[in-house]
Amino acid sequence: MDTRSCQKCEKDFTIENEDKNFYEKMAVPLPTFCPECRFQRRLTFRNDRTLYKRACEMCKENVISVYRPNGGTKIACQKCWWGDNWNPMQYGRDYDFSESFFEQYRELMKEVPLLANFVVDESRMINSPYNNMVLDLRNCYMMFNSDFNEDCAYGSETENSRTCFDTTITKKAEMCYECVNVLNCYRVFYSLDCENSNDIKFCRDCDGCTDCFGSVNLRNKSYYVFNEPLGNKAAYDEKLKEFDLSSRKSIEEIKNKVYKIWNEGITKFMHEKQNSDVAGDYIYNSKNVKESWMVYEGWNLKYCQYLVAPNVKDCYDFTQFGNNVERHYEVFQGGNGGSNIRFSWWPVNENTEIDYSMHVMTSHDLFGCVGLRGKSYCILNKQYTKEEYETLRGKIIEQMKNIPYIDQRGIKYFYGEFFPSELSPFTYNETTANEFFPLTKDEAVKNGFTWFEREGRNYQSTIKAENIPDNFSQILESITSEILECVNSKNGIEDCTTAFRIITDEAGFYQRFNLPLPNKCPNCRHRERMKFRTIPRLKKIACVNCEKEILTAYDKKTPNLYCKECYLQTVI
Repeated sequence: MDTRSCQKCEKDFTIENEDKNFYEKMAVPLPTFCPECRFQRRLTFRNDRTLYKRACEMCKENVISVYRPNGGTKIACQKCWWGDNWNPMQYGRDYDFSESFFEQYRELMKEVPLLANFVVDESRMINSPYNNMVLDLRNCYMMFNSDFNEDCAYGSETENSRTCFDTTITKKAEMCYECVNVLNCYRVFYSLDCENSNDIKFCRDCDGCTDCFGSVNLRNKSYYVFNEPLGNKAAYDEKLKEFDLSSRKSIEEIKNKVYKIWNEGITKFMHEKQNSDVAGDYIYNSKNVKESWMVYEGWNLKYCQYLVAPNVKDCYDFTQFGNNVERHYEVFQGGNGGSNIRFSWWPVNENTEIDYSMHVMTSHDLFGCVGLRGKSYCILNKQYTKEEYETLRGKIIEQMKNIPYIDQRGIKYFYGEFFPSELSPFTYNETTANEFFPLTKDEAVKNGFTWFEREGRNYQSTIKAENIPDNFSQILESITSEILECVNSKNGIEDCTTAFRIITDEAGFYQRFNLPLPNKCPNCRHRERMKFRTIPRLKKIACVNCEKEILTAYDKKTPNLYCKECYLQTVI
């Protein structure tokens, strides 16, 4: 085991013998940044919620893009980028040993048009234009990092769901609202960490339940209110008449009471099921997964996040999506199939032996390429023979080992490190990095990140925040044509849009279930849901019941935090 000091944060981190075996197998040097700083750096290349309108470089049509206008990148719409009327090889260039690799790669990134947004196949998107990092959506709006959904809006990490609004980490759900981490649920509102349940509201950690309200830690129960059994449906329905769910004020009062009840319940140290030898959170059906977060069906993984597609194995430092992939290291936003990929961003489909490349597909043996399809033995988008490629690749790696790229803070990037954040086409406040590692502008700049000063949002709202109806019965028939002021509009919150609209399907959902209108914009609602989601930082905390040390993503202030064994004995 080695102990090293991180170049960026200067904290010590350990490299285990099993880690060394992986690095040797991938033919890469040992890392010089700690796992947390590596994760933060990858996230500076992830912009999922900040969208712009700008013109396609090729057809000049306006499209939705993750890249801001005048941000130093060229973009192409889905039709043009996937089409055959352009050739990324035309941007190929010779390698110049008088400059660092990263400097040359930055110039290539500026020239090759990038896909405007991360929609894998636009033909499989039906009436769903305003979404990002998605696949197979029908009648969806503002869905992010979500796939296979229908009639949904304002969701993130939502999969295989229908008619859901304001959901996060949701799978196989229907008619759910304001939920975080629900699975196989139907008509579940304002709930957290629930599975296999129908018609429950304000519940946490309930499984197999029906008709329950304001409860926690229930299993296969019906007709419970605030964890008290009422015996039958008639008594339950009569009790619910005491609560006005059509009033926003009433709902906030219910939440305050419910959160106290939730805190009196037991919290399992991690979200997990059917695992063997795992550590992290939101890990399911996996084996030998360490210090990872949100992994479904993974094997032999470490320092990985957002791997919700199945069958990912033998990977380190891999963030976001990978279906049937193996041997990925320091990769962000993987694709379908592929192996032996290092330090790359969005290797789309069926790639192998890829280094320092982005937006490439069905290719092998590429180094420092952008946008190539069906190519091999290319460096900086220029074609070589197999022998020429292998020779030049070896020389470039030696140069990167001996003459590193040095950023504005003086931090060195050798071969073996992911792209420096300075190469990201996004500023820090546009990216998910600011969600997991929040910084002020001054803090971001001090740490070597860029910052985008947003133009003042001067939306002329037609309904001020204080005038948004409290009760659904007060809602105007014309509500879908109104502009609502966000209640946080004057609080200086970085990502608050200050104003928002109610879409037609959303209004119909509120009407159907007699729910009040939200008074916060979608970004503010998303931020509030994030408070109920853990973040990928593990801590050693003692189980409240047996005092055994456990590794958990929960905060030390979390009440009644139990290890797995104590949780199973007490709750199950």
